[in-house]
Amino acid sequence: MRNLLLLTLLAQIIAGSPEDKAFQQVMAEADADAKLQRLVDFEKTFPKSKALPGVYVMIMDVYRQKDNADKIIEYGEKVLMLDANNVTAMMALSRHYAIKRINLDRAVDLAQKAVDQVGKMRAAPPPVSHTDAQWKSYLDSTETAARNILAYSTSVRGK
Repeated sequence: MRNLLLLTLLAQIIAGSPEDKAFQQVMAEADADAKLQRLVDFEKTFPKSKALPGVYVMIMDVYRQKDNADKIIEYGEKVLMLDANNVTAMMALSRHYAIKRINLDRAVDLAQKAVDQVGKMRAAPPPVSHTDAQWKSYLDSTETAARNILAYSTSVRGK
């Protein structure tokens, strides 16, 4: 998944541009707090970047490491404002809404949409960076995760 995200981001950034240089600094950063600051700086410096949905997913990952559900939700919603079909954001939002026991109808809707989106992705050819087997494996594991989150959010919401 990380490789797919990275390749997707790099495809949207012009090599050698200031945006590319800033992104390379993000990727070189090992410290979570420093990486988070570089990501936030990237957002401020390049507010129209096509890579922002992926940058926001990376921010969500740092906040996942920090166990900060509120920030995961904040950035997950930002992702979906820019990329309504982002399965990673849908699953993270659904899970965290269910954990916090808030927006439970939205949690269930997002999880179902994630499952549906994976189905649509199966109909498309794999990205050039993946073999058919790698893409199938990614989709299988993502669909399993999305279905588990759907079951969890549905059980928390109740009928």
